[in-house]
Amino acid sequence: MNNRKKYVGGTFALFGLLFLLTSLISPKIRRYEQHRSYNTEIEDTCLSTDPESFSSKLPVITVDTAGQEIPGRPKPGERAHDQEDTMICAQVQIRETEGTLHRLSDEPELDSGAEIRVRGNSSRWFEKTGYLLKFLKEDGTESKYSIMGMEPESTWVLHGPYLDKTMMRNYMWYNLSGQIMEWAPDVRFCELFLNGSYQGIYVMTEHIDVAEGRLDLTRYDNRARICSYIVCADRENPFHSTYLDNFSWYTLKSESRLEVKYPGKNKITPELAEYISRDFSEFEKALYSYDYDSLRYGYRNYIDTGNFVDYFLINEMAMNIDAGLYSTYFYKDVSGKLKLAVWDFNNCVDNYQENTTPVEGFFMTERPWFYMLVKDEAFTERVIMRYHSLRRGLFSDEALTTYIDDVADYLGSAIARNNQVWGSSFLPLRDPILDPERKIGSFEEAMDQYKSTLLARLDWLDKNIETLRSYSHDSLNKEYNH
Repeated sequence: MNNRKKYVGGTFALFGLLFLLTSLISPKIRRYEQHRSYNTEIEDTCLSTDPESFSSKLPVITVDTAGQEIPGRPKPGERAHDQEDTMICAQVQIRETEGTLHRLSDEPELDSGAEIRVRGNSSRWFEKTGYLLKFLKEDGTESKYSIMGMEPESTWVLHGPYLDKTMMRNYMWYNLSGQIMEWAPDVRFCELFLNGSYQGIYVMTEHIDVAEGRLDLTRYDNRARICSYIVCADRENPFHSTYLDNFSWYTLKSESRLEVKYPGKNKITPELAEYISRDFSEFEKALYSYDYDSLRYGYRNYIDTGNFVDYFLINEMAMNIDAGLYSTYFYKDVSGKLKLAVWDFNNCVDNYQENTTPVEGFFMTERPWFYMLVKDEAFTERVIMRYHSLRRGLFSDEALTTYIDDVADYLGSAIARNNQVWGSSFLPLRDPILDPERKIGSFEEAMDQYKSTLLARLDWLDKNIETLRSYSHDSLNKEYNH
């Protein structure tokens, strides 16, 4: 035990030195944020949602399905995650010229065929739905476009904020995450017309995939027996068959399943699925072993610890209670270590449909994988040090409240246009999924709830972040310590 304490003490000292050095010399990750850069000087006062008189400083998307119903919405009695991922063809136009208001009479910068379907889990039930878009060439092959200044790619997520009455949670937390992590999805606000009907504010979002500018991993080689990969922990879907038989699943340490997202279903083989299962299980077996924190055999040999620390903190601060359980994306380059990518902040900051999320208490400490990580003093110490650093800058009260207000000011008249169509969502509840006690009555009320809850959460963390050390104390973890 003395040798172990010396090791831990030395590790803390090393972390302290590294923290000091990186805070002085490491460059801040530069990230384009639409509300600070795009059409900020353009006056946008239009309140019309009529196609003939509509105008907006935001990019405008039109989707024409030629009368086809977009598939993916569950019918009464069906479960949202049981929907088959079939797609239909549509014509998509995007108007996004900088320095001008956009009208539907303008020539589009992009006019392309695409496949489209409804996407999401519980959000599939909402009246304002989200969509998956895949742009196509005339011959039916995928076509990569640089959408709204983001990196060229063919597959995009068109997120429709409905439950989130501020409409900014995903936009804000993806951008904040992207300033401290290696990668987070890029996002842009836009407005959508579907078959000539105004649909409101949407958020065009990068899909999590292997591509230049997204997850820039070593590409799959069909001659190799090993590969880079992306896997996602989520509810099991009967239409997806490529799931891992990994350690935490067959030992029932996790209620969610890991689905292979890359290589895709057209490239994955039973042999590659077996390799990914074994590779991920090596990390899990090290993590759940008695040697979990040892230099030679422990989990640090398999993961990018700094990435896991940031993922832990971002989701704790945002109260994103699905994180680490659902919509949880892991990725690994064939020659690198395992990392996490943030995804889906729609329910964060007490915006969960069914129940109130308390501002008190840690929840990531109970999530698969993190349950064991916080047993290691070195990991919890890194979390605490990183938290204090972030609270002095990007995640200070002033920085966060200013960010929220600036985004609302930027959206301006688009909020009024959106609420002409979706203002009924502020009325007494029609949707049985949502708790009537948690009803938000106006955009202003949504903003107040968002800011006050976030500040209360951070105030609690300020007072209690040091208590994370209790999760790794010897008295609690005697059976794990060697």
